[in-house]
Amino acid sequence: MKKVLAVLALAAGLVPRPALAQSSIVSQIAGDKAASEKFYFSLKLGLNVSYLTGAEAGTERSGGFNVGLSAFIRLSGRWSLAPEITPFSRKGLSGIPFTATGDPALDAAFADPAASSLDLRYTDVPVLVKYRRGRFHLGAGPVVSFLSGASERFRADLDDGEDLRYKRDVSDRFRKTDVGLACEASWTITRPRGGTGLVLHVRYMAGLINVLRAGEPGGPLRNSVIQAYLSFPFIR
Repeated sequence: MKKVLAVLALAAGLVPRPALAQSSIVSQIAGDKAASEKFYFSLKLGLNVSYLTGAEAGTERSGGFNVGLSAFIRLSGRWSLAPEITPFSRKGLSGIPFTATGDPALDAAFADPAASSLDLRYTDVPVLVKYRRGRFHLGAGPVVSFLSGASERFRADLDDGEDLRYKRDVSDRFRKTDVGLACEASWTITRPRGGTGLVLHVRYMAGLINVLRAGEPGGPLRNSVIQAYLSFPFIR
């Protein structure tokens, strides 16, 4: 969490100095209100469709949720800065092969699993610069992600109709920090007079580094994520 707060503090420092001259950040951006058309927060909620480029043939994309909080900082008439924190961002892939555990009964049951996945749980901290044209925004910027956990999950269908499930923690195989780039297009669905309404976002995030720790077999593996989500501004 300390790393996340440090990144958000750095994001605030990216606001150009001329925009802050002879004024504090709060008074320049938001005036005497906690939220205004120049500065406000939004709740975001949506879906991830992710993959790890460089993974074995036969693996497939995986789905999951993303939930977080973003800030809007207007820099000029059309340009804005949008730092975010997404504490719940699931990534990974599905259709992974089962690796033998040495337990004959377990290995036999999961030799051909009915379903399997690698789940990577991250906290994402993107900082996007956005350009507005009417109701549309285009944005791009860096993303730093902090791994909170990684696990492999397997499900086997038994002859008696029961499901057998197996999960193992593989967090020690993956780096704690990932770095990437994000690009986004968004559209304001509703725009009440004098405020900002519901916004639909479509974003692509590409990892730039190998997520596996040094010395781990396989790879290099890099995160590749498509996000679709709605944001709900705390301003009307």
